[in-house]
Order: sequence, then structure tokens, then C-alpha cells
Amino acid sequence: MTTTDYTRPEVLTDLAGEWAVPVNGNAVIQWDYDQRNDKLVRLYKQGKQRQWDMDERLDWDHEVDPDDPLGLPDEFISIAGSKLWDRLPESERRIVRRHSSGWLYSQFLHSEQAALIAVGKILLTVEDLDSKLYAATQMMDEARHVEGFNRFLHTKIGLRYGLSPSISAMFEQAMREPRWDFGVLAAHILVENMGLATFGVHRERLKDPLARAFSAYVARDEARHVAFGRLLLRSYYPQLSEAELREREDFVVEGCWALRDRYVDDEIWNALGYGEEAIKASRRSPAKREFRRLVFMRIVPGLKEIGMFGPRVQEALAKMGVLGFQEVDEEALRALDDKAAVDALTRHEMELRRRDIQQVMDLGGTAAPSGTQ
Repeated sequence: MTTTDYTRPEVLTDLAGEWAVPVNGNAVIQWDYDQRNDKLVRLYKQGKQRQWDMDERLDWDHEVDPDDPLGLPDEFISIAGSKLWDRLPESERRIVRRHSSGWLYSQFLHSEQAALIAVGKILLTVEDLDSKLYAATQMMDEARHVEGFNRFLHTKIGLRYGLSPSISAMFEQAMREPRWDFGVLAAHILVENMGLATFGVHRERLKDPLARAFSAYVARDEARHVAFGRLLLRSYYPQLSEAELREREDFVVEGCWALRDRYVDDEIWNALGYGEEAIKASRRSPAKREFRRLVFMRIVPGLKEIGMFGPRVQEALAKMGVLGFQEVDEEALRALDDKAAVDALTRHEMELRRRDIQQVMDLGGTAAPSGTQ
């Protein structure tokens, strides 16, 4: 499939081309092999044990609907329900569905590559060995995610957009910053939580079986990544001075405003020629409100857990209308995440077994026995 590229070369963050950002910081070698962090050791073991190969786990021979390659419910499309959407004939709605899928997976593709680089910097500069070991497993996760989203865009969707300027600005600042924890704030506390919220919904709601299975595997990886960020920062931030914490608060507040107000899909509507009417409808859409709700339901308790929850941060979150999410029972939410991921992947594994058995039966010229699992 030929991929149509809608990335914009005049923007610094055209990650489909080149994005050169100076990376500051010192590489730290840890010679103490005996001091261990039990929680990080357990997370590292999970990271090793839950690696997966998308060539084996996903059915890339599956034919997607070319007009709706993710099986994206219309309520996920940011102009759905608007007067513009109501006027569009079905032929144009099909084009919008494909472009919405392409824009969304493009954001994930570029963000995963930026996260790959950010985790590499964390691995270099964080001081303790257990964090370095776990970061190595996450680098493999991020590489696999880049491979998967790029493959989906190239072979199933056939178009690609550039990275949202709001996300690229966040990563660029984190890369220029010599202090390792800014990369953790950007990748693990903000963007990975955005991914965890999105993939959790996609795992349950996408209609295409390939996209749904891919989302289930990625969501389980993202849950580990978010846990890693919290383990790193909740023990580190109590050691910082008030001035140092204020710098982190500024970064977090700016990042939260970017996710709330500036993470938008204007590129789609400009590319399709719908212009200002579509952009305004998108900014007001129920889909965007639901996205913000799901994302900040994850981010706000995380900020509270790592101690990034002083008066300035709380005031900003209150202005955004998301401070109430501090009451979310994050432990219960993580338990539900884990159960949903296990259930989804169990169903997927059973389907893979049924498919393999049927293929063997087909080669032998006999039907699979009734009730085979």
C-alpha cells in the first residue's frame, strides 16, 4: 500500500523526516550491584516476562475495511454530531473515518518514537541499577510499538500525519533538559497516561479485530510504563528544594494545558479542505471532552501520588476543571485495567488457537471438532 504523507516539512516536529534536538545530561554508571529496589525488581521481571512478538501475536494478513481501518466508532470522530457531519454524504464520511484513523495512529507512532528516545536518556542518566534494567525492557516495548504503528499506517491505513505541535514541544523541552526526571514527567506521567487511557478504550470499542488486539497488547505495556514513572518520581521528588519543585510544576502545568486545549486534529480538516467550520466543531466536540476526561482521570491521581500536587498545580487543575479526579481510586482503576487486559488477551489467544487448529484441519482435509477451544 502506498502511504500518503500529510506531515508538514516546515514544522520542526516533522518526525517522519528529521527532528534534531540537542540531548543534554551525563551518562551515569552504577557500580553498586547489591542495593536493590524490590518494587522495581518485580516490575523488571514483568517487563521481561511480558514481551511479545507482533509477528506471532497479530494477524497481519487480516483485511481491514479500507474506509474504516480501525473500526473506529463515529462517536470517536471529533466532528461527529455537528451540523457539518450531518451534511456530509456517506462517501465523505468514509474519507473522514480513514483520515481520523491515520491522524490518531500517526500521533501514537511519533509519540512512541519520542518516548523511545526519552527512555534511552533515562537509562543513561538515572542513578540506580534497577531503574536502568527496567528502562531497558521499556526501550524494547517502545521499539515494538513504533514498529506496530508504522506497520499499521503503512499497510492498513495508507496515510500519515505529523506529530501534534503540543506534544512535540513537550518532548523537545524534556530532551533539552539535562535533568533526567523531566523526561519521566513528559513520557510516563503525561503522554503514557494519555496512551493508557486511549488504548484501554480502544481495546474494548474498536470494531476491527486486528486494531483491537494490538490495542490490548499496547495497553498492558503502557500500564507498566506508567507504574515505572511513578516509582521513580515519588521517591525522588521529596529530596528536591522548593525552587527545583517549582520548575517541575511549571513543566507539568504547561503539559496539562497542552493536552487539554492544544492537542487537536486541525491538520485533518485543513487537509480535507473543511477549514474553520470543522476546526470549531472539533474543539467543541463530545469526543474531545470524553478524551480529556479519560486522560485526566489518569494524570491527576498520578501527579498526586508523585508529590507534584502543590497549591500551584491544584489551582491550574481546578481552572482546567479536572481537579476532582484527585479522588479517583487509582489502585482500583489499575486492578480493573489489569483484569480487562487479561480478559481481552485471553479472548485473543483463544482465537489464535482456534485459527491455528483450523489451519491444521484444513491442511488435513478435515473439519475442526465441535467445541474446540
